[in-house]
Amino acid sequence: MTVEVSGIVPTKKMLQEIEEFLMSHKPMEGMVEDGKELVLEKTAKGYDYKHRKFTPYSKRYAKRKGSKLVNMRLSGDMLESIITEVISHDHGRIKVTNKEVIANVHNTGTGKQPQREFMNINKSNLAKLQKKHLDDPIMKILGRA
Repeated sequence: MTVEVSGIVPTKKMLQEIEEFLMSHKPMEGMVEDGKELVLEKTAKGYDYKHRKFTPYSKRYAKRKGSKLVNMRLSGDMLESIITEVISHDHGRIKVTNKEVIANVHNTGTGKQPQREFMNINKSNLAKLQKKHLDDPIMKILGRA
């Protein structure tokens, strides 16, 4: 009597599919695009990346701007120039391409400018991005097995 045992081939195919997914740029593209949207959403609401309210504008500047809402938007040039870039399957960037000096001054609080750290993502939000763009798709592949 002989008993045939198999099953490694489907497992190898599943692992290969997971490896191909992880080596593609798709997960990182999703992470940086959603990361950019997160930065823009928090900034528009007047919060830094740690969800703290931005330091208020000076009375003079708020009057010039016509609003007390601190959302880093006067002309819109700085925030509208934020782009995403996928460097490799495991490295991406969200960066300001226009008005970089002004963005850096706001982000670091250089000189008389109060710090309003908008260009960053906290660990909790990064974990959510990783879950959405890495863990969930991998679990979907595993679920098909």
